Amino acid sequence: MEIAVSRVGDLGEIAIVKVSGVVDSETVELFGETVERVFKEDCYNIVLDIDGLTYINTAGLSIIADAYKKSTQNKGALKILKAGDAIKELLDVVRFTKIIDIYEDEGEVIASFG
Repeated sequence: MEIAVSRVGDLGEIAIVKVSGVVDSETVELFGETVERVFKEDCYNIVLDIDGLTYINTAGLSIIADAYKKSTQNKGALKILKAGDAIKELLDVVRFTKIIDIYEDEGEVIASFG
C-alpha cells in the first residue's frame, strides 16, 4: 500500500488522502493511523482518493465508516474520489454509496465542500 496526504483549499481545510495498492491485515494499521493523524490536525473535510486501490479488507472498510462518522460529527465531510469498478462495487454492496458521495473529478470534489 502507498498512502500520501496533501492539503488543499484556501486555508488547507481539505485533506486528500491518496491510497493505492492493497489495504489488508499488513497495511490496515498504517491506513488507520494516517486518517487519525488528519483528524488530530483538526481537519474534518477528507477526500479519499482511491483510484489505485485494488483491495480493501473489512478492517479497512471499518476505518472508512469510522472516519465518515467522525468527520460528520465535527461538521465536516468524507468523500471518495475515483473508485475503480471493483472497489465501487464493494462500496455499493456494503451500502457506503448510500451515504458517501463518490466523485470522478478532483476539481468537483473539492468544490463540493464550498
